[in-house]
Amino acid sequence: MDSLLVAGVSFAGLAIGGALDPLGERLALRSRAEDERRRASESAAHATAPQSPEGRATLAHVEEAVSEAWESADADDADDPAAVVGADLAPKGSARGRPVGAALLTGALFGGAAAHFGAHLVLAPFCVFFAMLVTVSFTDLTYRLVPRRLIYGALALIVPLLVATASVDNSFGDLTGAAIAGGAALAVFFALWWFIPQGMGFGDVRLAGTIGLTVGYLSILHAYVAFLAGFVIGMVFGLAVMVVSGAGRRTRIPFAPSLGAGAVVAVFWGGQLAHDLFHTAT
Repeated sequence: MDSLLVAGVSFAGLAIGGALDPLGERLALRSRAEDERRRASESAAHATAPQSPEGRATLAHVEEAVSEAWESADADDADDPAAVVGADLAPKGSARGRPVGAALLTGALFGGAAAHFGAHLVLAPFCVFFAMLVTVSFTDLTYRLVPRRLIYGALALIVPLLVATASVDNSFGDLTGAAIAGGAALAVFFALWWFIPQGMGFGDVRLAGTIGLTVGYLSILHAYVAFLAGFVIGMVFGLAVMVVSGAGRRTRIPFAPSLGAGAVVAVFWGGQLAHDLFHTAT
């Protein structure tokens, strides 16, 4: 029975991962286009005040930029340098290896979750969680962007599934721990983003809150392990990228893959790691 469960869930992960990856890329491109429109509109609004010939020339230039941004919003991004920042870290959707890699990774995580949790309702929210982590990691590696629609969509499934799991197990205390871990992670990462905005994007803040909420359902110590592992993996990953690519220290390294990897470590091995770190049972 366990083998059939693992095989079936793994196959579902292959299909879901392969389908979500192109969706994630489209959402990332749409979010980038919306950001460019907003910045261009704000520039146009600031440029309306000057009445001098120089000011009118600037306004005309900005209006032309706004027009170009709107026209290219739904166009192919192949010639847009801003849209392919970080493409050296992950191939774009046109590369066959990308959706295959996303499918295989999602399938492996689904199978691991099935083996770890067994035939229990808690398997469902964590499969949703893993599918989201893989998709946002690929978009962040490619575009330095974590689409908020993916985060919100995952939360719309994860939260009711966790509530249903707590209802079945009569373990509403686990929901309290999840809420505390999610709120704490959101607050800490919001503070980091507020004081060091060049260090991470706001998508990482949303992702951190989602990781805290979901992994925190297992225990608050699991959530702590997730972020500890995420920061360690992020530091190693960042150093490796800088060494290989020759990038400077001010280069923004995508953080979503490291946070996601830390969350996976915590889900599968967080109990043992927390015991080793704090000498306590979880």
